[in-house]
Amino acid sequence: MVLRLILTVLGSLALAMAVFYAWATAGSYPEENYTAVVNYDANTAAPVTGNSLTLVSYNIGYLSGLTNNQAVERSKQLFDDNLSSAIAALQPLNPDIIAFQEIDLASKRSYSVNQVEALASALDFPAAGLAINWNKNYVPFPYWPISAHFGKIVSGQAVLSRYPIVENQRVVLEKVASRPFFYNAVYLDRLAQVTQIQIQDRSIIVINIHLEAFDNPTRLNQTRAVRELAETYAQELPVLVVGDFNSAVNRPEEGERSIEIMTESELFTSATPQDQWANQPTFPSEPPEHKLDYLFYTPATIELENTRVVTEAGTASDHLPLVMTFILK
Repeated sequence: MVLRLILTVLGSLALAMAVFYAWATAGSYPEENYTAVVNYDANTAAPVTGNSLTLVSYNIGYLSGLTNNQAVERSKQLFDDNLSSAIAALQPLNPDIIAFQEIDLASKRSYSVNQVEALASALDFPAAGLAINWNKNYVPFPYWPISAHFGKIVSGQAVLSRYPIVENQRVVLEKVASRPFFYNAVYLDRLAQVTQIQIQDRSIIVINIHLEAFDNPTRLNQTRAVRELAETYAQELPVLVVGDFNSAVNRPEEGERSIEIMTESELFTSATPQDQWANQPTFPSEPPEHKLDYLFYTPATIELENTRVVTEAGTASDHLPLVMTFILK
């Protein structure tokens, strides 16, 4: 009798855990919209015809500032203030294209604000290409306390453009093989978002990336895959590879530096010369110590005018954005 009761209780617990696991690892966002191109009623004129174009890459860390991934309580006011700070930093740049990483669309952790829509509206962008990489009903991280759990997450990457987006896709990169299945089941996908933009009579490819942060062997493989992908597109079109590579030259604990895989390419060059990387850190935003964010381009088809770290963004994110102006050859 007692044994039967124990088995019944254990069976009920196992069933409850299985049901919770299935629910938590499922998502609420339709998969058919993972790469949607969204058009907005922007109050802006068509881009002025000219030679120079401006691109920004910004890991906004879901606008959580320096509290990203910490088990702390965050107020709605924090996110509102960081959104205002990000807008104030980006508006004067008048970018034609913005590549965002870690941007939330409907997440409990950021009060369910669609940050893509909010930034597109504030900056008068007519179009955005989405690349959803995290769609879960419940993410139990940070692990403790339970009140700090992210809960429901819909998040990803996005490319905002003043020019028509003619194609937008997501390439899912390798997962961390050493992690248990239940970890990967609730963990985000690492992506290369590939967005084709029509600029008058020319097309360009923007590859927006956010690579593995914690496992160096996986990050090395992801970087190789991104480089191969980018070099394939570069055979025909101007290509920019931008985003958070999660690799720095001044972190000895990293071992083999995955970012150097990109510098070995004969088709791409870094907007910031490699010998200046350590002098232009982007993470954390205050005080910045490491360069994790990069801009690469095809010099055969793109001429760089200038580039810099946008320090005026302050601590809206734990990363600082990068900006570059360029001309299509």
